[in-house]
Amino acid sequence: MDHLEIQDVINVMSKFQKLFDIIRVVDPVKKRVVDYKEMTECGQGSICYDFWKTGVQCNNCVSARAMNENDTFIKVECNDGKLFLIIASPIKLGEDNYVVEMLKDITETGAITILKEKGIKETNNIIAELNEKSVTDELTGMYNRRYINERLPADIYTAILNQKKLSVIMLDIDYFKEINDNHGHIVGDTVIKELCKTMESKIRKNYDWVARYGGEEFLIVLMDANQDVAYKISEKIRLALANKPIKHNDLTIWVTVSVGNYTLEPGIKNYHEVLQAVDRNLYQAKKNGRNRTVSSHIE
Repeated sequence: MDHLEIQDVINVMSKFQKLFDIIRVVDPVKKRVVDYKEMTECGQGSICYDFWKTGVQCNNCVSARAMNENDTFIKVECNDGKLFLIIASPIKLGEDNYVVEMLKDITETGAITILKEKGIKETNNIIAELNEKSVTDELTGMYNRRYINERLPADIYTAILNQKKLSVIMLDIDYFKEINDNHGHIVGDTVIKELCKTMESKIRKNYDWVARYGGEEFLIVLMDANQDVAYKISEKIRLALANKPIKHNDLTIWVTVSVGNYTLEPGIKNYHEVLQAVDRNLYQAKKNGRNRTVSSHIE
């Protein structure tokens, strides 16, 4: 990494100091500030989300989205009762990808009038809810595909850095198209919601996370969990759903899921490789007859 190249970016952006209060270059995968201008609490080497004083990484990470989609995105965030507009734009310096974040204090600008008369706590809650909705699946209340794309690369990096295990589970409802065709999409939605309740009951709250990968497919990420743990959790979910009659009005149906597991191997650093590996195991579970779990890892 060429620090001078990054500093050049900071110097150029600093010419627009009337537009922004803080300018910083971040690595949204490593969650680190690479360089900055103004305000030492978000300075070089610091964890990027520490500036917001929440103690956890942002769910709605516009910098991760900017890097993933190679475009510029904005959001509003809170810091000690102040409202900040964040503009995140991707930039490539040499062979490395970064994001330039431009932060502007808009508390007194009247840009968001609905929050002007709110207290600090209520304002924080409103902003947090808005940011949460942007990465939440409307039907299930689980995280959405965008969240996977933003969160999984960071979790993989953290696991490798700390030499921790990380396991990914992918589930697919067996013969889901037939459920929709025979009983309608409302019943299909009921089945999906039942699966979500089952998954949530079998993972560690506020530690592991679940997201809707697409349609009837879901992804579970287990932090600091080896292959044995992932397999046991997968089987608990699979068996619980297989033995649970799902009711919708006068209709009772039984459903099963196929499951693929993958435990992070030392050489893997690309989250696309992790998704491909867990998807291959899910495909194998279906090929082997469905209603089963297939796991793999390399020590």
